Amino acid sequence: MTLKKEVEFNIIVNDILKCDEFIDLKYEIHHGISRLEHSLNVAKLTYLMCKFLHIKKLEETTRAALLHDFFKDKEVKSFRFLNHPDSAINNASLYFQINDFQKNIIGAHMFPVTKVLPKYKESWLVSLSDKIMAVNECLRYKVPLTIGATFLFFVNFCIIQR
Repeated sequence: MTLKKEVEFNIIVNDILKCDEFIDLKYEIHHGISRLEHSLNVAKLTYLMCKFLHIKKLEETTRAALLHDFFKDKEVKSFRFLNHPDSAINNASLYFQINDFQKNIIGAHMFPVTKVLPKYKESWLVSLSDKIMAVNECLRYKVPLTIGATFLFFVNFCIIQR
């Protein structure tokens, strides 16, 4: 990202990144990294895609992308995979002024797994950005971590058996 785009991105999301409740996502693990880092990755990719595609609702879309996973594990009791968009909408509404457009972006980001249909091209864009980043992060962080842990377990098991 160029310096000019980095500055513009930071201006768009500055107030969100100052919210203590949102910053606490750094303690939530998601795809092998923090949920804060994942949310930033999705928001940056969304921002760049919006710029490239000349999307008019750049700010609203970028902010919704950043807020798409604004929940903590303890808030979502069961079926976290399916239910977390509702918690993210509730938290985003509690701490920031979001409109129905942004609620759809957040609520539909897991489509087709969840029942909320993306109503806007921006909703589809954030859903795509989230999936791209999730695959990238899992392949980069979670899979190697799992393989490494399995390898260490196997080595320890072999040593104990001697």
